[in-house]
Amino acid sequence: MLERVLFSGYTKNAGKGVYSAQLNSDNGELTTPKPLVELDGPTYIDVTNDMKLIALAKKGDRGGIVVYDISTDTLKMLDEDFSEETSPSYVKFDASRNLIFSAYFHLSKVKIDHLTADGKIEHYSEVKFEGHGPRVEQDQSKPHFSALTPDGKLIICDYGADRIYIYSLDDPKQPKLMNNYIAPSGYAPRHLVFNPTKSYVYVACELSSKVLVMKYDGETAGLTLVDEVSAAKDEQKNTTAAIRISKDGKFLYASTRGADTIAAFTVDPNGDRLKKLDTASTKGNGPRDFDIDPSDKYLIAANQDSNDMAIFKRNVNKGILTKLGNNISIPECTCVHFI
Repeated sequence: MLERVLFSGYTKNAGKGVYSAQLNSDNGELTTPKPLVELDGPTYIDVTNDMKLIALAKKGDRGGIVVYDISTDTLKMLDEDFSEETSPSYVKFDASRNLIFSAYFHLSKVKIDHLTADGKIEHYSEVKFEGHGPRVEQDQSKPHFSALTPDGKLIICDYGADRIYIYSLDDPKQPKLMNNYIAPSGYAPRHLVFNPTKSYVYVACELSSKVLVMKYDGETAGLTLVDEVSAAKDEQKNTTAAIRISKDGKFLYASTRGADTIAAFTVDPNGDRLKKLDTASTKGNGPRDFDIDPSDKYLIAANQDSNDMAIFKRNVNKGILTKLGNNISIPECTCVHFI
């Protein structure tokens, strides 16, 4: 079966913007990625159920998001918003309410926009943050991730201030802070993923190369730390980036730059403990992002610094990753997204 996958990233050198390819889930073969939408710096993307592409981008000295209809071979730009001084670092679409969450790493804020049926961007609100951490990289609040809890609340990772915020979205035009979790000092929480069947969340912390396991209380929006594990041996020389979980919730994966690996963990049946299973080399430099395909049988990791990607076969019963063939060229890639 052919599965469509998009790649996007920087355009400082050879990158063209957003690329499209197809993965054959029967044998793991990937077609040559070809440019889909030429944009300046689409470092992260999301796609709606009706095939609207939401991408970060730059235009001159401004930054923001753009929306394209990619449902047919004839692409159509639906709207753009370049009202900020710089681009966000992350974007997530909420299909249940047609909301777009954009985390502005350099501006210490998260914007909430509404996507209309015809693809127009309506600004609803924004939340601003203050604070800093002990590391030189944490000189100010730097929200790196904004997405949803399983019960529809907005959750934000603040890399700069070592915090995780949770907001009620009963009124998206006036989000209400429900909880403010303080992570271990200097850890820099970057991305997170929820267990699909248990009330636990797993947080990739960039500057410590740790993965935190936290109990999530939906009623209070509270987070309680119950475990932490290392994604890389030499924690001070590596930076952990992306994190994903298998559909059955039994295996967790995290990418680490410097070590240039994908760490695999088994998830305890209760969801509250992780055990290191294996570490797979991406055979490249700087694996910033990766994604697991819809069949759950393959994992594609993009090496931003070596301009290539690695394809792994995933053992669905044991969680082990086996690298397939040689790396495939892709310039400056920072986001992998199956649709």
